[in-house]
Amino acid sequence: MSGNPPAPPNPLEAPPPGPRSSGGFGNAPEAEGSINWRRYVAALRRYKWLMLLVSLVGGGAGVVAARFAKPEYVAQATIWIESGDRSRGEDRGPIRSGRLLGGRGWVELLESFVVLDHAVLRVRLYLDIASEKHTAVFQSFALDSVYVPGDYRLTVDESGQVLTLATRAGAVIEKGIPGDSLGRSLGFNWIPLPTALEARDKIDFPLTTPRDAARKLRLELRTQVDLSGAFIRVELAGTDPSLVASTVNAVVERHVEVAAELKRAKLTELAEILGDQLEQSRKTLVAAEMALESFRVNTVTLPGERTPVAAGLELTRDPVFENFFDMRVTRDQLAQDREAVQRVLGLVRDSGLSIDALEAIGAVQQSSEVKQALAELAEGQAGLRAIRRRYTARHPTVLRAEEDIRQLERTTVPALIQDLLDELAVRQTDLDARIAAASRELQQIPPRAIQEARLTRDVAVAENLQTMLQQRYEEARLAEASSIPDVRVLSPAVVPQSPTTNRRRLRLAVMGLLAGIGFAVGGAVLLDRVDRRVRYPEQITHELGLPLLGVVPRLKRVVDDNADIEALPVIEALRGIRLNLSHAHGEQGPLVFTVTSPGAGDGKSFISLNLALAFAEAGHRTVLIDGDNRRGSLHKALNAQRKPGLMDFLRGDLSQAATIQTTAFRDLFFAACGTRASDAPEMLGSGKMAQFISDLQTGADMGVIVIDSPPLIAGVDAFALGTLTKNLLMVLRFGVSDRGLAEAKLAVLDRLPVRVLGAVLNDVGKGAGYGYYRHDSYYLAGYEHQDEDGVGHRQLLRGPD
Repeated sequence: MSGNPPAPPNPLEAPPPGPRSSGGFGNAPEAEGSINWRRYVAALRRYKWLMLLVSLVGGGAGVVAARFAKPEYVAQATIWIESGDRSRGEDRGPIRSGRLLGGRGWVELLESFVVLDHAVLRVRLYLDIASEKHTAVFQSFALDSVYVPGDYRLTVDESGQVLTLATRAGAVIEKGIPGDSLGRSLGFNWIPLPTALEARDKIDFPLTTPRDAARKLRLELRTQVDLSGAFIRVELAGTDPSLVASTVNAVVERHVEVAAELKRAKLTELAEILGDQLEQSRKTLVAAEMALESFRVNTVTLPGERTPVAAGLELTRDPVFENFFDMRVTRDQLAQDREAVQRVLGLVRDSGLSIDALEAIGAVQQSSEVKQALAELAEGQAGLRAIRRRYTARHPTVLRAEEDIRQLERTTVPALIQDLLDELAVRQTDLDARIAAASRELQQIPPRAIQEARLTRDVAVAENLQTMLQQRYEEARLAEASSIPDVRVLSPAVVPQSPTTNRRRLRLAVMGLLAGIGFAVGGAVLLDRVDRRVRYPEQITHELGLPLLGVVPRLKRVVDDNADIEALPVIEALRGIRLNLSHAHGEQGPLVFTVTSPGAGDGKSFISLNLALAFAEAGHRTVLIDGDNRRGSLHKALNAQRKPGLMDFLRGDLSQAATIQTTAFRDLFFAACGTRASDAPEMLGSGKMAQFISDLQTGADMGVIVIDSPPLIAGVDAFALGTLTKNLLMVLRFGVSDRGLAEAKLAVLDRLPVRVLGAVLNDVGKGAGYGYYRHDSYYLAGYEHQDEDGVGHRQLLRGPD
């Protein structure tokens, strides 16, 4: 060995490019932000027995609670809703029975506080009496409009002659004797029944507001409406059969009372409105009759349009008067038709002839010639639309049809309409002359006839309105006096004699089991989250930021003929790690790296030994250096001598050639740790150690140099060796290596000129890590490499750890 030793590396020097990053071995990691369900499944599988125990405990607790639970009783009542038969005309009158509330509206009314508050007060649900034997004490209990809710206690002294009303906290409110009232200052109307009291009784009774009790009752009530909306079923469950039956009956009876009050109030309001309208109509009728009477008295001596035919018969209208108005109407109609026809003709040049507008004019409908021309025009337009679907716009057939329609629109129809206008003008002139002649005959008739007809009409309208309002008012008064509620209690609740089919106990048992399962699942997930050991690939790639170069399956301790078979998956895994490690190194020249682990027992010596053997069997001249002077024992697996060794060389007691030992494996050389020494960390980080590694790379022509170092937690040995080799391989053990410790040691390595090539996960059992670590990544049973004689030659060294 010659040459000056290289300068020791500067600890402050920045590490080589290429920061630690995720990647490497196995399946792709879960997408960022997604839920890693496989991890949860793996956690459940790992803690399955603990989960089973917790679930059984929860189910057992539910069963025990169900045995001590009081039986549950259900009371039921049915309400009938009258909807009326509209097909037979039963839904008539001022108030329709089915219109007061809708189907769901009846349920809303039943669950309203106007019903529930009354029911709560009636059955005293605001009281919570702990013991049923003390129920008789509260038979006379009632509340004033203002009272003080709270938790109270009634105490009877040893003699049974002094009653004490106090709060649960012990504050005395009032004292008395049996037979006296208690709680006046709190708003209680209560005289405890003396016969129900016993000496030394302590009766606790929490008192809530009726509204709070009503809210609780609304949550416990179960209502169901049938499809037709004619029946409502009301159910309530509880441990006291008499109380649940009384509560249901109180609710349904109050519901019927409120429904009747609502209907009666609506009928009363309607009757009042109709009464006001009836009074106003009477005043209007009287005024109209007085106006007509006054007009006839003033015009009784004047001539009118009516002449008597005979005594006692209806007056008839003069034919002259009747013909005059008929002519006026006819003349006005002719004028309107002329204006309409002229207006349509004026639009011909702009928007074409409108057939619909002409057909709507009465005079045009009466002219057969114009109607026939319009029909021909409409038929031609329809035909043109039909042939346009078959031919182009320049087709002769289309052009001929367009020309025919244009001829009708521009010439034929306008000419016929002009003739019609001339005819209408002649008729209008003739009617004007006749009207003028008739008007001279009617000049003697004053407009008194029109005024009289208007007054007569006013009287008739007022009489009809009076009659209609009078009828509706009488109907409303009758309905108000004989109103029947739209709802009735069809079947009231009865006190149930037997509990329901243990639904409450079954519910408690199921709830206990579900709670146990929930706690078990939550506990398994929580234990998995707080577990600091390495178990999942993202813990290595994401949290530690190390590429995962390979996974070494768990090796069973087999001493029979199956030992080689059990070792095959491990051998193939080491070959894969060898390939990944060479690719990760990626530099020309010898592959030099230090093997270490965060803590003891991670299997770094096993990986170092067999990885060096894998490189040697691949044809690389490999030297394995035992750099663990503290507890190094690789010499035992190779049947070599521990000393003299590396430490003896660093002290100057041994030459380099004597330090390197040959092994039973071709291309595999070994340097033992040597004599144990307390200054080994300083010697391992010295320039002589750096020169030793450099001479092995050049002078000994080694292709791979593997240095097994102590764990990172043991001291600076691994850091010093990693600084010399520039490369580090981290060994983690499944379910053993502490992630917090590994992360802390990697933070120290980040400040040193050391490149962490990646991590190897050791001792992975079958199915571990939610199936991520596949033992068949580099191995498939039945495809093993064998010699022609059927015996494999690859060996696996079972190292010291």
